[in-house]
Amino acid sequence: MNSLGVRSLIKILQKNSEMKLPERTLYRVLATIAVLGIMIPCTLVVGFISYVMTEALIEVDNPGGGMLFEIQILSAFSMIFGILVIFSVLFFSSDREHFVTLPIPAHHLMMAKFIYAYVAESVMEFMILIAVFVGYLLAVGKNIGLAAAFHPVSLIGSALGVVLIPLIPMIYCAVFSLILMACLSGVKSTKVFYRTSTLFLLIFAALFIVSLRGIGEVNMENYVESLGRGDNLFLRTLNVIFFPVPWLAEAISRGSILMLLLYLVGNAVLILLLYFIGKALYQKGLYTAASLGSSKKAEIGRNDIREQSQFKASLFKELRVILRTKAFSGNCAYINVLWPVGIWMLFHFTGDKGFLAEYIAMYQAGKERAGMIMAIVVISIAFIATALNSLASTAFTREGRHLELLKFIPVPYETQMYAKAMVSFMFTYPMLLITDIIICIYVKTDILTGAMYAILMLLAHIISIAVGMMLDSASPYTEWDDEYSALRGNLNVFFNMAIMMILAVAALLLGLLLYDVIKLPILIYYIVIFIILAVSAERLVVIAPKRIVANMEKL
Repeated sequence: MNSLGVRSLIKILQKNSEMKLPERTLYRVLATIAVLGIMIPCTLVVGFISYVMTEALIEVDNPGGGMLFEIQILSAFSMIFGILVIFSVLFFSSDREHFVTLPIPAHHLMMAKFIYAYVAESVMEFMILIAVFVGYLLAVGKNIGLAAAFHPVSLIGSALGVVLIPLIPMIYCAVFSLILMACLSGVKSTKVFYRTSTLFLLIFAALFIVSLRGIGEVNMENYVESLGRGDNLFLRTLNVIFFPVPWLAEAISRGSILMLLLYLVGNAVLILLLYFIGKALYQKGLYTAASLGSSKKAEIGRNDIREQSQFKASLFKELRVILRTKAFSGNCAYINVLWPVGIWMLFHFTGDKGFLAEYIAMYQAGKERAGMIMAIVVISIAFIATALNSLASTAFTREGRHLELLKFIPVPYETQMYAKAMVSFMFTYPMLLITDIIICIYVKTDILTGAMYAILMLLAHIISIAVGMMLDSASPYTEWDDEYSALRGNLNVFFNMAIMMILAVAALLLGLLLYDVIKLPILIYYIVIFIILAVSAERLVVIAPKRIVANMEKL
């Protein structure tokens, strides 16, 4: 393989496929907030979990068990969420027509695209893996000794693991994509492929649920004990799927250079497998992608073009773009269902035990602190859920290279803007309401209190929409090659999430200040937080449309 040619292609892809940080002080500040508010807290939490699990498993002479479990969980999630990204990058990025006309071997292009996607998708995972290994090494150093923690093989293995662990699930995704696209030549449909990530998620979820059987009461202590005994079905299955990872864990925990070499050989074999499969199938897959692309363009029927009001037409246009684009529908629309489902599962399976049972008892006993916690939770969910689905913070990015059409179609800017905001409301707030209802049913709040929580969620939701749309209208990311890049590479999504997390923390600190420090009644907190959210939402409803329209005029 011509490594020089592949490296050149990777540089081109990196240059053209990521949003550049705007040269403004505000965006530098937002970038700093995002790092401090999202990336560092996430890594610290993961590192602490790794430390605690390692300490627990050292007692059963299985110090690497917790590290192995965390790594395999990361591998599973990489495969679930990476499959559609790899598929899109390899076959449906907008630069495909430009590259295939150049005198470049198809498999060289495939390897360049794969390496680019692997690095771009794994940046956050690299940081999390650093935290996993640091937490593990600190626990080993404290409980076993510094010699074991700083063994050369352990340190080298940890460094290699940070870089290579995300590689195996990505290779699986790429191989699966190549084989399926070769088989799709007679099918003329990608629906079977787009449902694959959902299938993987269901399979891994089913395995996890099955692994809970036989551990007794469902809690972290019993689950960690099952890892220590080595009879956890979920981990055993992942060890088979991502087979080189246990070799790395053994190399790090036992200082085995043989296992480390075996791990490197396993990775090399999988890379070669991808290379030769790509050499055999990628060109055929590109032909299939070209034919599928042409068929997709013909899917719009005459019923899609109807005479209707400007707002209704703009709204339906936004709905079609989101629901008919797999990246947008899955990551922006359907992801909102996870909140009510996740909350229901949390209360249904663990509501009668552990900290959750204690909290419910505290709330039903009329403890003021429990009410404050509930208010903070629902406000935080509204902030984070709205930012997480990125509907507002990609409102203009979704237009891509056709963004300027917003200026020429005979529809006022305000109408288009409100249609984009309404889409975010339609997909998000109903799910927030259902989440609120589920929480109130399990905690057994009265109707008026539940309505108060719903109003607080609405105000937080409006704030998040306004901030996200202002960010994206000020600096939309339009030069993306595929829809997943529009989500993954859009810094506005990252900035909006960071701001909302900080606002959620501010709500928490305000509660602690008023209730614990100043010792005011909890009713004062409710009144103060309502006034702050209401005034903020009202000002944004007045100011944000003007700012967004002004930004649209500059597009």
